[in-house]
Amino acid sequence: MIPHLVVIGTGYAGLLAALRAARIARGRVAVTLVGASDQLVERVRLHEQAATGRSVAHSVAELVAGTAVRFVHARVNEVAPGRLLTDAGVLEFDRAIVCTGGSVDLDLVPGARQHAFAIDGDRVGQLFAEARRVAARGGRLAVCGGGLTGVEIASELAEALPGLQVELVAAGEIMPALSCKAREYARSALKRLGVAVREHTRVTAVAAGRLEAEAGPVGFDLCAWAAGFRAMPLLAGAGLPSAADGRVIVDRYLHARPDLLVAGDAAARATAGGGWLAAGCKTAMPMAAHAADTAIAELTGGEVREFSFGDGGYCVSLGRRDGILQFMDAADRPRERILSGRVAAWVKERVCRYTVLTLRAEQRGWWAYRWLKGRPAALVAAEVMS
Repeated sequence: MIPHLVVIGTGYAGLLAALRAARIARGRVAVTLVGASDQLVERVRLHEQAATGRSVAHSVAELVAGTAVRFVHARVNEVAPGRLLTDAGVLEFDRAIVCTGGSVDLDLVPGARQHAFAIDGDRVGQLFAEARRVAARGGRLAVCGGGLTGVEIASELAEALPGLQVELVAAGEIMPALSCKAREYARSALKRLGVAVREHTRVTAVAAGRLEAEAGPVGFDLCAWAAGFRAMPLLAGAGLPSAADGRVIVDRYLHARPDLLVAGDAAARATAGGGWLAAGCKTAMPMAAHAADTAIAELTGGEVREFSFGDGGYCVSLGRRDGILQFMDAADRPRERILSGRVAAWVKERVCRYTVLTLRAEQRGWWAYRWLKGRPAALVAAEVMS
């Protein structure tokens, strides 16, 4: 009987891991993809859906059609050694890759879950409808969170709905992972779009119609929540070491235990600087591809490499016609060198398109996904994790 690999999660990471594993296994390993959603939601385009209402989802069945991947549309309730407990029954496996991702943390402060719209695939469509109604009467939108998601949502909605009074509220500086030059450019772009920016304003609670902050209340008619991050809780009860945000700590090969790999926003991978590799699409897809390579190598007696990742930079949308491309140095730190304006917006659009094109390529065997890597990693025998 051939070995069985199960991949959990139908986001970018889960789909890439399953498609890549099936392609390189060539029938030597059975590959099953399991997910509670039958749609891939392009999270890198959620700000566009919030501004336009246009769906950014794709059918999982369509994306795996014509491949050896078996898709099981079911919620996974528990990952036990060698088996999954799902709504559709028990699935046994020899290796599993968990790619369940994460979301903004609506429990970061009291009231956010009750009074704010999370920037995720479930509620962003409702945010679009509410934003149009609020804009029609010249109302106020408060966007909580000064990271890339918050900046993109604020700029996109301000550009698409000129009647909307948009205020971006950040606990510290906006986009702290980027350079001073990038932050200054973003501030000027937001100002040009009419977005009021409140930095160093920590929100302590969300109530109906207002944010409670240390510097005083901030009123709103609509609140979009883009602050904090929390990994999905599937592995929370599995007794595995985890980071403060719920991500499961993995080794240098992306194992959480010998039969279980974790990739994407569900995984906490240590960096040379002592922190954790940042969550996001640009790290999730390389981790997923590496996890697929590792699982198939282990199940077929091949060799595995430790995971290696080099940060190529950040792409940020500032509406449809402006953006920032942040370059990084060899130590994965932001350079004081950026590309901005329409060219950066064009690059960001190509990066967004590349995510789905990558999945199509793995599905149809056009080419294998590659990513920027760091220092060369030594080969080790696959048997060490068997």
